[in-house]
Amino acid sequence: MREVMKLMEEFITSPILVSAYDVHYRLISPKIRFSQLLFLDSGGYEARIEHDLSEVYGKIHKPKAWNKRLHERVIANWKSRWPTIAVSFDSPAQFLSLSKQIKNAEDLRKKYANCLWEFLVKPESPKDLFLPIEKLLAKVARLRGFAIVGLTEKELGDSIFTAMTNIARLRTRMDAAGLAVPIHIFGSLDALTSILYFLAGAEIFDGLTWLRFGYHEGHTVYSQNYDVLRDSEGLRRGADERLYEMWRNNYYYLEKLRTQMINYERTKDLTHFGNHHVLLKDALAQLEATVTETR
Repeated sequence: MREVMKLMEEFITSPILVSAYDVHYRLISPKIRFSQLLFLDSGGYEARIEHDLSEVYGKIHKPKAWNKRLHERVIANWKSRWPTIAVSFDSPAQFLSLSKQIKNAEDLRKKYANCLWEFLVKPESPKDLFLPIEKLLAKVARLRGFAIVGLTEKELGDSIFTAMTNIARLRTRMDAAGLAVPIHIFGSLDALTSILYFLAGAEIFDGLTWLRFGYHEGHTVYSQNYDVLRDSEGLRRGADERLYEMWRNNYYYLEKLRTQMINYERTKDLTHFGNHHVLLKDALAQLEATVTETR
């Protein structure tokens, strides 16, 4: 991670997300010299053993201790030249009711007012694979004090369409309540699904996909194939050179994707997204027929 950050600080100016876990264990330096806005993640991802949807295979991972006290220590000592959005604490060893999750996040927001705060919604028990969407919809008024609401992609449902539906329902419910609070999808930075979740109502996306795969003509492809697809010289590039080139190009691809999203909001024209506009039109039509409040 240090290598990635050292290389990319020359290019990245847009917001980045770093983990409080990595800061605490000095896996990265808290003295970040680039970006205009920082997301300080809760550390729950690094404290887990399971993997996200962008991993092609599992790696042996033995997480170190991580708890609320360590998380708060990072927040209390956080000093950055950049505005920071802190994410509410979550842990693989802790499952709480939605009401308790909100209460704990509210307490953090009041205690550490030097940051803006994002409320990260999590399942209520070890038996729950997905987020308590129905309860969340009933409690949108309690989200008013947060800058952002966070949802994890793989906990949104067992299909992309279910995830889109849940995003759309939350977005429309918050809009009806007058909450101009962005929805942040954790673990989603795929070239196609990010657009689908955006059309459903999400506005912030992050994940490690851009470091693991390449973006090419609207698709997310295996890194070795990506290099060859771009030009014939990719046949001869070594692994390090291939990765560096891919990371840099992926970053610029994401910047372009953000521009496409902005242009879509301005014109509602799906052709801004290039090759996938027919697929996107069909997906959006299905979503509008299912979540009628989006009309």
